[in-house]
Amino acid sequence: MNLEELCSFVRGSKVFDLGVELFPGMPHVPLHGPFGYSMIREHGDFMMAEGACSAVDAIFCTGHTGTHIDALSHYSKDMKMHGGVDAASAQSKTGGMSAHGIESVAPFVRRGVMIDMAAHFKKEVLEGGHALGPEDLQAAAGAQGVRIEEGDVVLLRTGHIQHWPGPNYYRQKSGIPGIDLEGARWLSGQGVCMVGSDTYCVEVKPDTGSPVHVHMLVEKGIHLLEVANLEEMSRSKIHEFLFVALPLKIRGGTGSPVRPVAIV
Repeated sequence: MNLEELCSFVRGSKVFDLGVELFPGMPHVPLHGPFGYSMIREHGDFMMAEGACSAVDAIFCTGHTGTHIDALSHYSKDMKMHGGVDAASAQSKTGGMSAHGIESVAPFVRRGVMIDMAAHFKKEVLEGGHALGPEDLQAAAGAQGVRIEEGDVVLLRTGHIQHWPGPNYYRQKSGIPGIDLEGARWLSGQGVCMVGSDTYCVEVKPDTGSPVHVHMLVEKGIHLLEVANLEEMSRSKIHEFLFVALPLKIRGGTGSPVRPVAIV
């Protein structure tokens, strides 16, 4: 697509916002820190010439707050990260990760596809612990006319985002719906560059070993997008789009909040 064609496409496009809002008291992974916010300079604190003034705020959050992308340094297996990098020697409390930091991740401007697993099973929300294997993914993709190509971003809708921002989003007693290890292996075998979901973990829970994270991040070097809001795309029956997401260049970061969009 040349520049003229791209500009024409953008002018006539619809943009789906796939991110969630960040706010004090928002849900977060229990093992992670909460989102913090403070207005450190209010209007009127400092007056400039001719009555002008400004407000400034400060935020504090982990790299895995709200809608976010996992860097490859987020996980290790037997203390080895992707490519055999030794996690112990690469990490620092103040410097983060010297290898596979989120700052090394290029902006995502890719073909994206959405497989609506909840719609495939004719449910509003898949129940906790519902494992999605290769047969489920292939059947849903085929029924919805989804074609996965090498380099794609693949998004999986389970409906779980409908629990957001309630307290049960991260604390479902029955677990979380998502892909199992075989489903992950099938997706990685298609040559995708990222897999995302409307859950906080992409993979099915309960599973204390996080095998999907290990397979994708450590073994295959495939990024994960979590806490994506796919409801509007589902209602519009959108399955193919231009996916755009720009991780913050946090030096040494294990992840980054993002505001991804789907453009059709």
